[in-house]
Amino acid sequence: MQNIVVSAAVALVLAGAPAAQAATMSAVTPTNAGAGYLAATRRPPGYQAKRYLGTSRSVHPWHSGAWTGGWMSDTRATKWGTWRGTPSDAAMTFPEKRTWAAISNSTWHIDTYRNFRGTLVYGMPLMPSTNKPVHLKSVAAGRHDAVFRKVARDLRTRYKGKTVVRLGWEANGNWMSYSATAKNAGDYRAAYRRAAKVMKKENPSIVMSFDINCGTPLTGQRSRLDSLTKLYPGDDVVDLVGCSWYDWDVIGAKNERQWRSALQPRYAVGPADITNFARAHNKGASFPEWGLAHAWDGNGDNPFFMTKVKQFFTANADVLVLECYFNVPEKPMLNSLWSEAPQNPKAAAVYRRLW
Repeated sequence: MQNIVVSAAVALVLAGAPAAQAATMSAVTPTNAGAGYLAATRRPPGYQAKRYLGTSRSVHPWHSGAWTGGWMSDTRATKWGTWRGTPSDAAMTFPEKRTWAAISNSTWHIDTYRNFRGTLVYGMPLMPSTNKPVHLKSVAAGRHDAVFRKVARDLRTRYKGKTVVRLGWEANGNWMSYSATAKNAGDYRAAYRRAAKVMKKENPSIVMSFDINCGTPLTGQRSRLDSLTKLYPGDDVVDLVGCSWYDWDVIGAKNERQWRSALQPRYAVGPADITNFARAHNKGASFPEWGLAHAWDGNGDNPFFMTKVKQFFTANADVLVLECYFNVPEKPMLNSLWSEAPQNPKAAAVYRRLW
């Protein structure tokens, strides 16, 4: 079956909204706001990656791979590693999500990766795309436990390797059916906790990821870190803390000044906040979607961003568990790196050299 799934962050751009999503909030100085996390103990490189997923097959201490764009399959996921010259040991997949039945029965998204040697990163929506945030209460009440139980069982019986479940990802944006605000953050946390416990009980080997959209403020926030602090569902139901990260708006960079700002933006969570928060909670960090961006205010073929991201990953190898380049050849992103759609040759050359 042809892949028609688009990243939520990319979908926002396709819908015509600004990349960072406008919101009203109070400014908090980034250096002060993030300072509380910096005292957390650093472990040896690869510590959290081995703890949660075992030894990486990539050349890095962390697990590394891609969403390849086009058709989803184990062959294409492996081919990404062949193209870049080092093994790819993480691949992303998403179920159909229009209805509860579609989410429950979307098994081909698992089966197509059956022979992939690596970690499957599964985007699990908290609700169908046709629902609204008010319906989070029904998830928290357990009315849809059977769906979460079924997906967890399918991941156990249909895939041999480790599975990371991105449950309710990018909830701080307004493009998801389960989008959260400062006002309904409690509903989101309760729904996440219920679904996570159901899935882990059915499949204890699942690695549960809580990941937001970096650079996007939480509507109604009072602190730039509210996307983390208000939505975080609790240490007992989370293994990884992460975010989607694209080279656009306040989290993009073409020079050192912009890069420093991108790590901890003035009004939103940035990548450095993710790694700091993960350390403080003794969790792994994850960047299951990251990449270049041509859309809107993206920086296009940007080898500077590629270089700095690799430096950031290496500097945070103690806590980093996995990262996947989100390769989208379609308009308006046009951020493909590999030979199937060589749209960004300068950045691609840097990626192949560093990865």
